[in-house]
Amino acid sequence: MSQEKIDMLNRALAREKAARKQAEKILESKSAELYDAKQKLEKSYQELEALLTRKDSELQGVFENIVDAYVIIDLWGNILKMNDAAVNLLGFEKSNEDFNLMNMVKPNDIELASQSFKTLLKQGAITDFFITILTNKKVEKLVHINASIIYDKGQPVAAQGIVRDVTEERRTAELIQEQKKELDVIVQNSSLGIVLTQSGHIVRTNEAFQKLLGHNALELSKLSIKDISLQEDFPASKDFLKKMDSGQIDNFVINKRYKKKDGSVLWAKTNVNAVRNSDSSIKYQVALVEDITSEREKSLIIDMINDVAKAILGKIDIYEIAREITNNIAEYLNTQDCVIYLVNKDNNTLEQIAAFGEKLNANNEKTNKIKRPLSEGIIGAVATTGKAELIKNIKKDKRYIANGKLCYSVITVPIISDGEVIGIINSQHLDKNYFTKEHLQTLESIANLVAMQLKSAINLRERLKVESKNKDLLQELEKSNDELQEYAHIVSHDLKSPLRSIDALVNWIKDDNKDKLDETSLQNFDLIENTLEKMELLISDILMYSSMGVQALEEENVDLNSLVKDLKTILFIPDHISINVLNTLPTIQGDKTKLQQLFQNLISNAIKFNDKEKGVVNIEVVELETFYQFSISDNGIGIEKKYHDKVFKIFNALNKSKDSTGIGLSIVKKIVELHEGHIWIKSEIGKGTTFYFTLKK
Repeated sequence: MSQEKIDMLNRALAREKAARKQAEKILESKSAELYDAKQKLEKSYQELEALLTRKDSELQGVFENIVDAYVIIDLWGNILKMNDAAVNLLGFEKSNEDFNLMNMVKPNDIELASQSFKTLLKQGAITDFFITILTNKKVEKLVHINASIIYDKGQPVAAQGIVRDVTEERRTAELIQEQKKELDVIVQNSSLGIVLTQSGHIVRTNEAFQKLLGHNALELSKLSIKDISLQEDFPASKDFLKKMDSGQIDNFVINKRYKKKDGSVLWAKTNVNAVRNSDSSIKYQVALVEDITSEREKSLIIDMINDVAKAILGKIDIYEIAREITNNIAEYLNTQDCVIYLVNKDNNTLEQIAAFGEKLNANNEKTNKIKRPLSEGIIGAVATTGKAELIKNIKKDKRYIANGKLCYSVITVPIISDGEVIGIINSQHLDKNYFTKEHLQTLESIANLVAMQLKSAINLRERLKVESKNKDLLQELEKSNDELQEYAHIVSHDLKSPLRSIDALVNWIKDDNKDKLDETSLQNFDLIENTLEKMELLISDILMYSSMGVQALEEENVDLNSLVKDLKTILFIPDHISINVLNTLPTIQGDKTKLQQLFQNLISNAIKFNDKEKGVVNIEVVELETFYQFSISDNGIGIEKKYHDKVFKIFNALNKSKDSTGIGLSIVKKIVELHEGHIWIKSEIGKGTTFYFTLKK
């Protein structure tokens, strides 16, 4: 090894020896200081024990009077003294346990405990300090500590503290907080509106209530209950609130209306509860608000429809029906305007027949009937299309025709019967957005309900007008018939008199000149007599036809078997013709004289127009449900089919003879119709004819 390296090592060794000597000196100094500190500490313990001994009687009294746990520790955390409450709290068996409280601190909280103890030493006291400990019995507890330093001659010698177990309190507080959060969630998510008020002013609301009224929380916080209540409903709420303030009630339920932000109305069931202070004064009022607009609307609709149905039941006057409808609708809509129009398509107009609050004349009709063109305005549009309309702001509709005070909301519904618009229901309101879809649906239901009865009333009105005209016409007709009857008798008398005179003169001339007249002249006189006879028969038949139906039927029970039997004895029946009744004829209600004319004319025609060597006339009847069907048939000459409808017309005799005027079958038809029957014919040329007719039972 070189001398240089040896020298270097010697120098390093010398430095190390010097450093070790210096360290030994420092260690000796520190050991002396530590010994002095130990001596001072032992002296302090002796002084503290002496102090504790001197204060023991005083502390004992304190211990006995402190309910909470009370502990005295040295400045290193060792327990010096504790009361029974502390023994129980910390899980010890006796009050002089040798234990350091820092050992009870949970590992996670040691740093917090150290910082708090430093603060205690520095400031002399700490308050409201919370820490979690693990007791001697291994029970975890949250404790609340208020501590202070114990001084002796100005020097800190120990610490004392009151320890409270707040584990249950904290749990309770946490539970309350948790429940509060849950309650907040419930309140905020409740379908019911919830309002907290104080002295009538809104303090807090939930989302449901905000949605119900259309306001946000901030807007509502600036309003009072009076601000959001409908003016008409507020007095009732105010009365309940007075009773609540006076202590008479703690709760009340009321159905009331609220004003929504958009101007519409909300019906709500409101349950109000009082939250009182210890002196029973009201601290808050909590209201649960349930929207019952729909339910109330349905109830009102049902009630209103029932009221309308009852009001118009049995009524037939169109004005009375319309008036009941307008009154009920106006009350339901809470509006002063409701009008009903009738559609008159003959003159393309709308006639106002009823209006709420209208004045009526003595005939219960409107005093100022308004007529409008069918194509005019919203009403005309609905009448034309048949579709209802709901208008929230009329100013935005160009079809609106102002009539008096401006109304913003309009609802117009057609009354339809058999697919045709017969009327219009129209209502207006001063406010915008007043009418709802429910209002529209209700009015449509009312329109459907009253359509049939209103149509019947319209038909009745028209029928009464026609009947009135018919009555006048009937009176004129009766007067004309009387005059005609009188005229017919006069004409008959006036015509027959000269005929008889002519007949008498012809007979006189013929008798006076019998020997002077040749055979041709005598034949001519016979022709004159036959013509005069036929003319007199024609006049008699015309008189009979014209008077038929003018006089009322003299109804009685008529046995048709006896009637036909009597006719057989009256009529001239040739030997070659037989009249047969094939089955028993019924007894019916009728005019005997006219029924005799009926059978006599038909039987006579069957005899008169029979060209067979052996003629047959058969009479038969068939009983049907409401009438009898008779037939009188023969085997005579028959009638061509083209004349079947003409034979019943006056003066339509198919075979000209002195005995036929062409009126007989016309009289027969009239008699059948007077007895509510019908007559028709079946015939074939050369084979015969059958007359069928019916008579009511």
